[in-house]
Amino acid sequence: MASTCGLLLLPCGDARAAGTALDVQSARGTGMASAVTAMIDDSSAIYYNPAGIAQGRQIDAMIGDTLIIPSFQYKSPGGTKTSNAFEVIPPFQAYVAAGLLDDLSIGVGVFTPYGSTVNWPDNWVGKSLIVTSQLATYDINPTIAYRFGPLRVGAGLQVERATVDLKKKIETNSQEASLELGGDSWGVGANVGAQVEAIKQYLSVGVHYRSAVTLDFTGNAHFDNVPVELESTLHDQGVSTRLTNPDSLAIGVASHPIPRLVVDAEIVWIGWSKLHSIDINFPYDATGLLNSTEPKNWNNTVNYRVGGEYAVNDAWSVRAGVLYDPTPSPAGTLLPDIPDADRLNVALGASFATPSGFRFELGYQFLVLFKKTSTAPQLAGDYSGTVNLLGLS
Repeated sequence: MASTCGLLLLPCGDARAAGTALDVQSARGTGMASAVTAMIDDSSAIYYNPAGIAQGRQIDAMIGDTLIIPSFQYKSPGGTKTSNAFEVIPPFQAYVAAGLLDDLSIGVGVFTPYGSTVNWPDNWVGKSLIVTSQLATYDINPTIAYRFGPLRVGAGLQVERATVDLKKKIETNSQEASLELGGDSWGVGANVGAQVEAIKQYLSVGVHYRSAVTLDFTGNAHFDNVPVELESTLHDQGVSTRLTNPDSLAIGVASHPIPRLVVDAEIVWIGWSKLHSIDINFPYDATGLLNSTEPKNWNNTVNYRVGGEYAVNDAWSVRAGVLYDPTPSPAGTLLPDIPDADRLNVALGASFATPSGFRFELGYQFLVLFKKTSTAPQLAGDYSGTVNLLGLS
């Protein structure tokens, strides 16, 4: 029984960055493959680098959404292929930043830095591991930034709300039972950043650190179609687990080789190794059969990004970028709850600004998940896929 219940609260891979990270938090950032740490100067800097909101006495407000359309495929060792169901995942973002003084600015952002959704067919070979799973985090990020001449610094508080929901099948000797589970949690963290204009109007450097956030989930498990002989164990009850979203460190360099062009190149370290295992606890299970531990043993990763933005004129700007993002998951723990693999993202974007200051921005990314072979004893096989992302701000 423990083996069938070992993945109750695992974060499930959805679409964008490796693991469960979502760094498409504005259409402008999406169009530059999120390579904006050293040059971001609008209110989405609350997510990308809080130092960037220190832009003098001005108000910048932004609201947006990113439509994520993932297409995952599992191929068994025998050659049978299974694809996830079609879906559109729409994480939103909203920001506002205002300059109180020439050098002091404040702001607040609401966005989804980590999240995932995966839907496999009801009767697929891995149904006892996962059928449907959704993880969502919502950050409220109040921020303050100050400018010291060519240096900007900023800091923010992360107040994080997270929810999880999943469905799976449970094979018994007499009939197939099912499980649906929901849980929620609150967590707190922080982020700090800096930008410095190293060579005026030519070269700037940026750094941004976002802390880990620990989430203690509590929720309820609902069992359905349970055989009579198992009702004393598989009955509705409480459940809990702990998940730590990783810390990250981005370091970028931006250059203006010509007045209307900026190019940003950066590396981003992500501390995925905090995910050693998922420990599931059923505190009201007198038998102790439902408690379980599922090893994950994720590795820290470093991804590489390059993005550019060219101002065609005062109204129109165009963008492009590329990102390579390795998976944190070892082959021995790769399972369909997180159908992860090394990723390559190609990005394009554009924006239009009116004389009044209103901006309309679009960003698009095409993401390729390279084939990765799982050697996990629960379900070995190959995982691959593609993702389309469309951001509007």
